[in-house]
Amino acid sequence: MSVLGYLVIIFLLLLMVGVPVAVSMAIASIAAIAFGTDLPMVVVGQRMLVILDSFPFLALPFFIAAGVFMDRGGITQRLVDFSAIFVGRITGGLAQVLIGTNLVMSGISGAATADCAATGSVLIPAMKRAGYSAAFASALTAAAATVGPIIPPSIMFVIYGAITNVSIGALFLGGVLPGLLMGLYLMIAAYVISKRRGYPKMVTPPWREAIRITIDALPALFMPVLVLGGIVGGVFTPTEAGAVAAVFCFLISTCIYRSLKFSDVPELLLQTGILTAAIMLIVSAASLIGWILARERVPDLLVVSFMQWTSSPVVFLACINVFLLLLGFFFEAVSLLILVTPVIMPLVHNYGIDPVHFGVMMCLNLTIALIHPPIGMNMFIVCAIGKVSVRDYTREVIPFLIVLILALICVTYVPSLVLYLPHLLGG
Repeated sequence: MSVLGYLVIIFLLLLMVGVPVAVSMAIASIAAIAFGTDLPMVVVGQRMLVILDSFPFLALPFFIAAGVFMDRGGITQRLVDFSAIFVGRITGGLAQVLIGTNLVMSGISGAATADCAATGSVLIPAMKRAGYSAAFASALTAAAATVGPIIPPSIMFVIYGAITNVSIGALFLGGVLPGLLMGLYLMIAAYVISKRRGYPKMVTPPWREAIRITIDALPALFMPVLVLGGIVGGVFTPTEAGAVAAVFCFLISTCIYRSLKFSDVPELLLQTGILTAAIMLIVSAASLIGWILARERVPDLLVVSFMQWTSSPVVFLACINVFLLLLGFFFEAVSLLILVTPVIMPLVHNYGIDPVHFGVMMCLNLTIALIHPPIGMNMFIVCAIGKVSVRDYTREVIPFLIVLILALICVTYVPSLVLYLPHLLGG
């Protein structure tokens, strides 16, 4: 049996018996090298470590720490109150506040699951008390949190940029307009559903109270400005921006909001370390599979096959989107990003597609997998918070899946949505 045969069969068997994806990738790769090649096993350690020796990956623990500090530091509730000033008066006020809060939080944490847990723990109970169905509140929370990996900073953009040597700063800028478009489509869907079901508006706070809420939220609102402004202005690199974000979230949580105690820091740093280690395990295991596929010339064969089948970038992008959406039913988003990117990138270059445009499109596609069965992480988080079944959740999430796929189509075939800001501000 060939090395690819060992790799595919063992990998699928391990997934079928419930072995975690990262462990399945590592074991399948080791078995393929051991039984399908005459290479020494020392290459396993070498290939799993070489991907981690990358400066951009230093941003990961910092952005994760920023999200952890944000969740514990009382930032979420202040952003909820701030969003209510502007969108609470729309039909389905709390639903609109939920989406608006996620748009703002996306500029702080960079992770969908962090945003989902933070906003869900605050707003799902509040929406249930206001008369919204638990399933609707849970589905909207999961869908709104998908904006997190698209509006900068984004952990997925850091990983994609580190793998492909594409400018992470350009990816950050490229994600702004697509993220806002996702938020707009979700707001329209929430409005239509709320109108049909009679979900209420929120009471607008008096202007004195609105000023107080805005002033209270200003430190948190300054965070996205600090990160993007520092990158665009050349003050610091995207990697250094992660450290700035973590320190800033820590300072406003402890010194301004005083919701975070110094005694909480060891626990939060441990949580950050565990989350970082989990992501890096997926990165290293997927990179080993990527190396085996490259060694077997799979990307080259894929390029030849695709170029013979069609010369149209439009058809290629449609096929890639369908392919990734289908894989999203079975693979976690980060592992799929790391596994597929090295294989697809030669095709991207051959079809003349901008790698920044493709990276934003790909990450948007993969975030959709976070909200649908069977393995969507956002789905499991909100079902636990809202105490709803996966069946009830799935019925409510379908409209939001449709509008997110519509946003994906717009980003795919209107590249200027992604490239306008990088070209305008990044040169």
